[in-house]
Order: sequence, then C-alpha cells, then structure tokens
Amino acid sequence: MTSIQDLKGYCHPLTPAGRAALCGAPPWHYATEYLNVAYRTDPAAIAACLPEPLAPGPEPDRAYVAFGKWWSLWDGERDMAYTNPERTQYRECALWVGCSFRGTPGQICVLCWVDNDFTLARGWFMGFPKKLGVTHLTEHHPLNPAMGPLGPGTRLKAYVCAHGERLIEATMAIERRIRPTDLPAPMGLPIFNIRHFPSAEREAPAAVLELVRLHAEDLRYGQDLWAGQGVLRFFPSEIEEHLPLAPVEVLGAYRFGSGYTFTGAEVLHRWV
Repeated sequence: MTSIQDLKGYCHPLTPAGRAALCGAPPWHYATEYLNVAYRTDPAAIAACLPEPLAPGPEPDRAYVAFGKWWSLWDGERDMAYTNPERTQYRECALWVGCSFRGTPGQICVLCWVDNDFTLARGWFMGFPKKLGVTHLTEHHPLNPAMGPLGPGTRLKAYVCAHGERLIEATMAIERRIRPTDLPAPMGLPIFNIRHFPSAEREAPAAVLELVRLHAEDLRYGQDLWAGQGVLRFFPSEIEEHLPLAPVEVLGAYRFGSGYTFTGAEVLHRWV
C-alpha cells in the first residue's frame, strides 16, 4: 500500500519519483533585465492594499511598475537551462508599492502577471499575487546595425496584456548612467508579501493567511544601469483593479540587470 511519504515533490504533482513537480525547492537563483518606472500615486489607494500590521512607508505615495525578462534555476536542477530551456525563462510585469512593518520600510507586490506556470506557482508559495499575462519589452542587440548598443537617446517600451486586455504600458528615453545606490525607494527595500491559500471547506477561513519577509543573498548588478525619462499609462479593465494605483506623477525610468539567490522567507504574522 502506498503511503503519502512514498510520493515526492516540492509541490504538485506529487509522484513516486518527484520529477514532475512544477518547480523544485529553494534556493532559487535569478537573473533579470528590468525596465522599471517609479511614480507617485494616491496614498489612500496604497494604504487600502496594506492590512495591519503592515502600514504605509516613509513616502506613502511611492510605487513602481517593474517589467522584467527573467532567467531562473532551482538548486536541485542547475542544469535545467540545458535540459529544458523553457523551464528557466519567463517575462513578468509587477506593481510594487512602498510599505513598512513595525518601523522597517519595505515594499510589497500587489499585482503581478507572468507567462509561465512554474513561476506563477512559485510566486504563490511566497506570497506573490501572480496571474497569467503576456509581457513584451524592447530588446536591443548591439550587433544589430540598426539598433546599436544601449545608451543616451535609446528609447524603450514595455507593456503587459492579460485576458485580451492591454493593462499597463511604459516607455523610457535613456539619459544617463547611474549606480545601484541611485535606484529610488521602494526599489531595493525588504520585500514583504501576503501568503494566502483558501480552505477546501466551504465558508471556512483561509487555510494559510500570513505575512512573510523574503530572504535573498548574493545580490549583484550588471555593469550598465541607466536612468531617464519615463511615461506610464494604465488602461481600463473589466477584470483588474490596477486603476486606483495609476500614476499621479512619473518620477523616472530605469533600465538595469540584477541577479540574486532567494533562500526562503520568514513568517512575521498569521491572521488565521
């Protein structure tokens, strides 16, 4: 007779060998090429996304949208980029707002769209509110004679679509190089997320509802970080709730690459 211990895997599907699991256990290793746009929005709209004990951050109107092209591996399958490249790449659009927890400034992802199943599930495990969507970004190749390398004057665009609707669009005109320390908050601040899994029982409280702080190490940045003018447009939707967080003022746009290892999370608070 089979026992539950005979089934293996970090997540579903649990199988005798565990090979079919949608993703492996942390540590998870990432590299990303970003186009981020920082902006100010209605602080009341941000506060409405922050259940106690979360609170608004030191600059309660600050937010940013991050468009990214991602490469990822989990520790048990470091050869996956060779075994199956599709299992290591995805694109994402995430909306972040500033927050704080017991006096510690941070950031939280309140909306997110990705284009692959493994990153959607992995995000849910760590409190990212990921949904399926399609993100497109301008990509420059320095060997293309009509493109040339990135630099002052280069124009970039990114947008995300989901369920047949275009939701958010960003453009950037590169002006200057910057250092990692020039990236504006809440970029780079500690990440707080809300893990939520409903109960299978009708009208029962959530099975999991907790506030976590994510842990990362070995953070690194690419050689070229760029800043410039940005434009950010939010489009109406019959489904999504991003419009209350639409920009009041765009503060700047940023193009850069970074990498890090995600080692897990710490539970800070449980609501149930």
